[in-house]
Amino acid sequence: MSVKPKIGIIACSGENEIGGTLSRAAARIVVEKLRPDNTVILCQPLFMAGGLERHGGQEERDFAKTHPTITIEGCQEECAKIAVSNYSGPPAATIHVQEIMEKYPELQPESKRELGVAGMKLAKKIAEKIAQKVDELYNI
Repeated sequence: MSVKPKIGIIACSGENEIGGTLSRAAARIVVEKLRPDNTVILCQPLFMAGGLERHGGQEERDFAKTHPTITIEGCQEECAKIAVSNYSGPPAATIHVQEIMEKYPELQPESKRELGVAGMKLAKKIAEKIAQKVDELYNI
């Protein structure tokens, strides 16, 4: 039995958008609960600071060059996707938080700093979509 490589998850790091908070919460849910054996979180700010060897940014970039990577975009700027594309090649998949938010208008986060019960339910919905992409990449 061969061991399949981990899939990198790189979430939006935007602090000023609710989508950034949701993307980071969803990434944690995937890596810690839904697909812990198949995924690893990559740090977007560290990824973009690659070349600062003492900070490990190049290690993040190298991982994304050799492993499938899913970007989670909290807004329309697509910073994670752009960073991965520029430094490591195209991501295997991109999840847009806004699209999922629109499907569940009843699940409104309390604020960008405190998601609350409804916001965490929405983060779980986003995480489920990410986990589905992980499964597709693994052909499960």
